[in-house]
Amino acid sequence: MIRFNKILVPTDFSKGSESAYAAAQKIADTFGGKVDLFHVVPTIKYWAESAKNLGVPIDMGGDIYPKVFEEAEHKLGKIMDDYFKDDSQGECKVMIDRKPSETIANYAKKMNYDLIVIGAKGQDLTNMVRGSTTEKVIRKSKIPVFSIEGRLNEHAIKNIVMPTDGSDLSFTAFPMSVALADTFNSKLTLLQVMELYGNSVLGNLPQPSRDEVVTVYEEVIKRLKKFLSDQGIESIHIRRSGVSFEDEVTIEDGGQSRSVSMETKVERGVSAHYEIEAYASENADLVVMATHGHSGFAHLILGSTAEKVAQYVKKPVITVRPDKELFEK
Repeated sequence: MIRFNKILVPTDFSKGSESAYAAAQKIADTFGGKVDLFHVVPTIKYWAESAKNLGVPIDMGGDIYPKVFEEAEHKLGKIMDDYFKDDSQGECKVMIDRKPSETIANYAKKMNYDLIVIGAKGQDLTNMVRGSTTEKVIRKSKIPVFSIEGRLNEHAIKNIVMPTDGSDLSFTAFPMSVALADTFNSKLTLLQVMELYGNSVLGNLPQPSRDEVVTVYEEVIKRLKKFLSDQGIESIHIRRSGVSFEDEVTIEDGGQSRSVSMETKVERGVSAHYEIEAYASENADLVVMATHGHSGFAHLILGSTAEKVAQYVKKPVITVRPDKELFEK
């Protein structure tokens, strides 16, 4: 099963960043992982150029950045002591780069983190639920990203919603969804949106009847089971209940077996991301979905929908990027 042994929490020291601290500690409590704090000092080229023009003898490397580093490290240390338990405390890391989002994504991949936990909004406040830096981290990161606004109440996570379009790419988020549903003792809901006039992996159903919706549901479960088999995921099994739209996921872990209740919802709408936002806002306590940073036709179907949902849905969101091999397939 999925484990979160290494958790990275990027921060820009803003009020919005604080949302990630409590969430990361809750996850560390649950999975027994360590939390590392990370801050990126933006490269200020115009500062150095201005100093040159003014004739001021300032050495960015020798005079400015050491002081910035020292201050940032002090702030990270204080956050670690104020927000995290002793047995959850990891390292504090400061880096310099002109693109914080890329630095966060690349560092998380290089250091083999299991999860990035980031506040939905930092200093780059926008009208979107998730600010531009968080949105870019979601788009670029190959590591799962948990973006959250406000405090995480693990006892209130009763329904985890995983949107799918019936593709293997979208099913990439399923193991993570199952693990979290098992951890929080919550229900898992697969949400399949049929766009009225769009291209769907499952085909077009302009005005699907009840029988056609059942057919879509059966196809989703069939494809999901095939995905688990093709990927060699032997610890997760779909157990059919005999009742349409209501099934059970069994988890084999260390010789023990546990189950998670799973419901499949088939919704119809003009826009997939709008229907996902609307459903999640009313029914989800946590959204888990696949995304990726590639361009091209597949990006338009899966990537842009995930990005829009992550930007606008007012619930905690975990995004999972499919492996390169699966995307190419």
